Amino acid sequence: MSSDKFNPESWISDILSMYREADPAHDFSHILRVYKNARIIGQEEGADMQVLLLAALLHDAGSEKKHTSKQGEPEGRGHKAVEAFLESIGLERKAREEVLYAVDVHRFSKGIVPVTLEARILQDADRLDALGAIGIARVFLTGGTLGRELYHPDDPFCRAREPDDTKWNLDHFYKKLLKLESGMHTKSAKRLAAGRTAVLRIYLLNLEEEIGSMNEPLKSSHQGI
Repeated sequence: MSSDKFNPESWISDILSMYREADPAHDFSHILRVYKNARIIGQEEGADMQVLLLAALLHDAGSEKKHTSKQGEPEGRGHKAVEAFLESIGLERKAREEVLYAVDVHRFSKGIVPVTLEARILQDADRLDALGAIGIARVFLTGGTLGRELYHPDDPFCRAREPDDTKWNLDHFYKKLLKLESGMHTKSAKRLAAGRTAVLRIYLLNLEEEIGSMNEPLKSSHQGI
């Protein structure tokens, strides 16, 4: 397939079927937001848009709901699904390999710094969707799916302990989200991340004011028992 015939929107219905079992924080609305981020960054950074936008549309293909999937299964199944789709649309081998590479290395948990521009942009675009107002919504959406509690009752803001986001939703801000801005690869993403990280910090300040005023009377009354 030549780049002049590239029309990613024409494959939306086919790609949508790959996300039917995705957890709510990684559903097709997430894919479309990452696609939008990737388009903005890619145009500014001079990326190969064919590779980048296909990778954005396919980066979580085959993912499952977090509370039902088994370790290792979604990623392997997703890789095969992406590879089969790229072959079905006649994408040239080099471009196919670049899309697969970007998809394979995009996850934050892998800790991989990509070597291609398109893979770096996909990481940036995906991580931008973990920041800002939508990032806050996704944290608590995922936390509800996994049954995590909202925050540690004695130290909600991780001031005297290491964050543990397997137990507490709010800890995910300190374990991951507030670190994302410094890890962005491109100037475009760094600019966008700065604004979205500011939203997180404002939210945490507001939250501290709210839960502090609620908890203090309870602590005082408990101590007086």
